[in-house]
Amino acid sequence: RNKEIFWPISDAETASINGVVNKTGILAVLTVIGGVAGVWIAEKVALSQSMLFGWWLGTLITTLILYFTIHRNPMRAVAIAPIYAVIQGSFLGVITMFIDRWLASSGYVVAGGVALQAFVITMAILISMLTLYYLRILQATPMFQRVVFTLVLGCIITYVLSALLGLFGIPVPFISVFTTPTEGSGMWIGLGINVFVLLVASLLLIIDFKMVEDHVKAGSPKRIEWYLGVCLLVTLIWIYYEAVQLSARIAILTGGRE
Repeated sequence: RNKEIFWPISDAETASINGVVNKTGILAVLTVIGGVAGVWIAEKVALSQSMLFGWWLGTLITTLILYFTIHRNPMRAVAIAPIYAVIQGSFLGVITMFIDRWLASSGYVVAGGVALQAFVITMAILISMLTLYYLRILQATPMFQRVVFTLVLGCIITYVLSALLGLFGIPVPFISVFTTPTEGSGMWIGLGINVFVLLVASLLLIIDFKMVEDHVKAGSPKRIEWYLGVCLLVTLIWIYYEAVQLSARIAILTGGRE
């Protein structure tokens, strides 16, 4: 994502900040639609936890293929980005519903529901990071990018190892709300890891903002807005996913039972 690919042009319309915001908004709406569709399908099929894991794995593989296809040729994002958004949305909708029901079955209450709390957290982080970037309090310097990308790589490796071990029935503690103890020091460790990963995902937004600004200043083609929108969406989806788990962990930690 730190690879700068610009196409300076003279006659065609160029990318703009408003254009990127609009494309990101369209993709966000498609993600919500995908989430609603995913929940509807899950309710019809009555997914079990093992089936949910299969859904997660299939979604992960599909979206990774789509993402790297876009990354290799950003101009393809015009056609692929909407598909990516819907598929990712379907998974987010299902996992949010599953966590909500899991909490409810254990007697825990999340004010407004996990989805609403995660959305509020995601929007608060987006506004905060945008403000910090606009005021130049946080800047995507080369060192900043190296540190953040190193942390992101560590998170990805952990997720992959967790998924591979999960295939063999070996749960990795603390990574998921489902594999974290619901009491004792283990719950605090899981919460700490969750907050740390959420912070890493949030800092990634600073790099996304710089990439958008660089493309706009370089006069990149209008079509690149879809690629930039996907990059922002990927980060926001990661933040939302971690915010869902954070909301669930806090509900358990505070003992908010019915």
